[in-house]
Amino acid sequence: MQRPQLLLIETSTEVCSVALSRGNCIVAEREIKEHKAHARVISTFIEEVLSEASSKIGECDAVVVSEGPGSYTGLRVGVSIAKGLCYGAGIPLVAVSSLELLARLCIAEEETPDGNFCVVPMIDARRMEVYASVYDQHCKALAKTEAHILTEESFSSFLAAGPVIFTGDGAVKAQEVIKHQNAIFKIAGATARGMLLSALEKYERAEFADVAYFEPFYLKDFIAGISKRSLL
Repeated sequence: MQRPQLLLIETSTEVCSVALSRGNCIVAEREIKEHKAHARVISTFIEEVLSEASSKIGECDAVVVSEGPGSYTGLRVGVSIAKGLCYGAGIPLVAVSSLELLARLCIAEEETPDGNFCVVPMIDARRMEVYASVYDQHCKALAKTEAHILTEESFSSFLAAGPVIFTGDGAVKAQEVIKHQNAIFKIAGATARGMLLSALEKYERAEFADVAYFEPFYLKDFIAGISKRSLL
């Protein structure tokens, strides 16, 4: 069996995605986009991808999980499952940025601009806010990850320098306000396969997260909604 074999878990947005890789190939994957479905389907997805590949968790070399930023509930579910699998099977945990995986997915597409360009992966937050970062065409980070309130001037310095691809579910909001001629919008969901290249690099460097103490990168504190149901 080609090594390493990695179980990849992505739950940072409304998409719940699980994949199994061997070497640099995805051999099985499952995904669904459904509000708050992560806790209900993730265990089944893991069982299905392992079964499809005639494998089991003990044969995996590591579990890979999206570390955030993103949905508080989704990240909590994904990381909890990943840590439990690693602890039970005695295998390492690899954490990959949910924004970096979106950038990887975008860069891997054939239809990208010629020459230099930037990718701005975005994950939808509240109102006109997104979680965002900036990467070059080689997926090197050019800006820190932050919560960004979108305006028509957002990312203007990068847009002035050349083509900028806005991707992820937050790009829907960006398309409403950013009208620059160098702006390109590719609405896409986060999927587990986008973590593979970053995960392989981290695995080769033995860059593992501490299974006992690792926590998701929420970026902002969780704010609970107020129930509309009467308590009487």
